[in-house]
Amino acid sequence: MRACGLFLADYFRLIFAYTGLVFNLPNSRLCDYTVRCKGCGENIPAPVGTMPDTWIVAACPLCSQMRRYLPAEIFRGSLSHQLRLKHVRP
Repeated sequence: MRACGLFLADYFRLIFAYTGLVFNLPNSRLCDYTVRCKGCGENIPAPVGTMPDTWIVAACPLCSQMRRYLPAEIFRGSLSHQLRLKHVRP
């Protein structure tokens, strides 16, 4: 059956080609307060609820190092992929 120059199968493909529904996307894991570990270089969650005025101490769940970070080193960003592989709670 042909309708307006397109087959019904073509209409079916167009429906799925231009739909905005996308499934099984990974989480962005965007974190409000993130620091880059000075030991392993991965992004880890900062243990703060608001932006601090002085330095903070954060323990990296990946390399188990406790280090100090200045407020200038705290940023909004995505957490490291290694955290998801290790199944560590932030």
